[in-house]
Amino acid sequence: MKIYHITRRRLRWMGVLAVLMVLTVPVLVGCFSRDKGDEAITLPTAPEQVEFLTSLGWQVEPDPIETLDLQLPESWDEEWTAYGRMQEKQGLPFSDFAGATVRRITYVVTNYPHIADGVQANLYLCGDQLIGGDIIFMGQGGFQTDLRFPAAS
Repeated sequence: MKIYHITRRRLRWMGVLAVLMVLTVPVLVGCFSRDKGDEAITLPTAPEQVEFLTSLGWQVEPDPIETLDLQLPESWDEEWTAYGRMQEKQGLPFSDFAGATVRRITYVVTNYPHIADGVQANLYLCGDQLIGGDIIFMGQGGFQTDLRFPAAS
C-alpha cells in the first residue's frame, strides 16, 4: 500500500495548471477550427485585385489610379466604427487592424449602374491580406457603400 502526501504547495501548483489548461484549450480550439468563410483573402498583385473585383461583378480599369499607405488610428471614432461595421458585414476584418499601417489601392469602376464615371473601388490591404473595401462615388449625390454589386432596379 502506497500513501501519497500532497502538500498545500503542490496542491496550489496543480490548481494553477488546471486553470491554465482550462484557459488555453478554448484559445487553441479557436485557432485550429476556422471556418472556410473566415479564410483570409490575399491579393498581392494588381491582376489578382482586379480579378477579385471582377468576381464581385465590377468592371475596373486594369491599373490602380492611386496607391496610398496610411496609418489607421489606434482607437476608432464614430466614423471609423461605422466603417468597421460595414466591413464586418462583408466578412472582412478591418476593425482588427486598429493602429496598423495599411495600403489603400483605388481602381476606376466602369460599370456602376446609371453612373457613367466618377465611381471608384477601394481595397484596403495589410500586407497582402484584404481587410476592407468599398465603392465610392465622388460626384453630386456622392456615396460610399460596400463591395457588393448593386441589385438591378
